Amino acid sequence: MTDVQKSTYFNHSRMLSLGIDFPFLIAPMVGLSHLAFRELIKFYTPKNINVLRFTEMLSTRRIPNEKLDSTNELRTSSNESFYIPQILGNEEKFIKPSIEKLSSKNPWGFDINMGCPVSHTLKHNWGVRLMGDKKYASDIVKIVKNSTDKPVSVKLRGGISDEENFDYLLDFTSELQNAGANFITIHARTRAQKHSGSANWDLVAKIRNNLTIPVIANGDIQTAEDALYLLNTLKIDGAMIARAAVARPWIIWQISELLGNNITPEALAGRQAPKTPTEEGKEYINACLLLLKIFKEHFQDEEYILEKFRFFVATGARWFQFGHHFWRLSMRSKSVEELTTQIHEFSQNSDNPMSYRIKML
Repeated sequence: MTDVQKSTYFNHSRMLSLGIDFPFLIAPMVGLSHLAFRELIKFYTPKNINVLRFTEMLSTRRIPNEKLDSTNELRTSSNESFYIPQILGNEEKFIKPSIEKLSSKNPWGFDINMGCPVSHTLKHNWGVRLMGDKKYASDIVKIVKNSTDKPVSVKLRGGISDEENFDYLLDFTSELQNAGANFITIHARTRAQKHSGSANWDLVAKIRNNLTIPVIANGDIQTAEDALYLLNTLKIDGAMIARAAVARPWIIWQISELLGNNITPEALAGRQAPKTPTEEGKEYINACLLLLKIFKEHFQDEEYILEKFRFFVATGARWFQFGHHFWRLSMRSKSVEELTTQIHEFSQNSDNPMSYRIKML
């Protein structure tokens, strides 16, 4: 796939207006979208592709008083690019200094969280609570826009209660557009659904057709074919992949191959992306070992590494027939060295098949 083909394959995608010709994004996920995971995604990304990768949500009340290089959630690598910090907050006195501090690490843009449904964000009027007040939400977009010259996006939900309301969602997203948001991502589930059940991708397509800025779909995108369906069939501007990228950190590579791109990830020359259940299962073990290696390169706190690795396994293990056993193995290991040895031994005694799709819980 040449650069010309790459830039015109999705010529309907409004992400082209922002310089993004490969509109497949890796979502912000609490406890998962740390530097090690972003670097793992980069490892499996073909070298002629740039993928936007989001940090986990970052509290603007904490950022001004934290050190970028010593706070695990804020850590970046010296050559990291095409990453987007996702901020959580609603007060200008915290948002502006947070943006200023994060800008020193040269992010591609900034994302505002208006979709988190958990109680500790709601009590501060953060997350999905912001969707209840259109003017309030649009004012926050304006604050962020006035604090940076980089693209600003908003991630929100398909509904603020247990039901969808298309008219309200269109009015709300129109206000964000008018406030200057460069693109929005809709997690196509309601607040009540949280992360379970089917996502309503058709709702995202309808909103997209009524706005002029790019609209990205998120939720229940489990395979490369799912992601391509959103762009090829529904004509949405992009697809943001979340938990499936934890189970399939090579999913960008799979999408790229389906588009006819024969360029591989830099460290995997001569290989093809894993396709069969057995190939994917074996690659998952390789990815786990690689993730531990990346962790050790960037983090010194062994307890932090073990905690985040276990959460990575707990999230992705549901796709694997050996997942529960593998998770228990990660929980038993008392050190990174022991865990690495246990994974090597496990890889030699298991067929490691992977499921194509699972029911999202």
